[in-house]
Amino acid sequence: MILRGLAGVLIGVAYGLLVSAVVFLLTRIGLDRAHPGPLIPNAVEMAWFVTVMAGLITGVCGTLVALVVGLSGVDKAKAAGIGFSMGLLALALLSIDSCSGRDLVNTSWRDMLDLLVTLIILPLGLALMSVLVAVVAAWLKPYDL
Repeated sequence: MILRGLAGVLIGVAYGLLVSAVVFLLTRIGLDRAHPGPLIPNAVEMAWFVTVMAGLITGVCGTLVALVVGLSGVDKAKAAGIGFSMGLLALALLSIDSCSGRDLVNTSWRDMLDLLVTLIILPLGLALMSVLVAVVAAWLKPYDL
C-alpha cells in the first residue's frame, strides 16, 4: 500500500512539473524581454508568477488526487471520476471571483485560450493522470505487503 501511495505521489508531482513546462512555453508567446513594461509586476515577472502558480496548484491537486487513487486502489473509471471531480472543484475554487463583472462578448482570444488551457489542465488532465495512477497501482498491487 505504501508503494502504491508513493507511486501516486511521484506521478502527481511529475504532472505538476509537466504543467509548469507547458505553461512556461505558453506564457512566452508574444513576450518581449527587452521591453517588459512600466508596471512593477511587469510582463516577464507575471509570466514567471503564472508559471509557478500553475505548477504549484496542479502539483498539489495532482498529488492529492494521485494519493487518494493510489491508496484506495480503485479501477480506472472511478479514478477518472475522482480526478475529474477534483479538477472541477479546483477550477470552481479558482474562479470564484473572476466571473463578476465580465462580459462574455468582449473576451479576447487570449482569454479563451486561457480558459481552454485551464479546462485541459485541471479536470481533463487530472482525470487522465488519475487513470494512469490507477493502472500503476493495479500493476503494483501484487507487491503489497
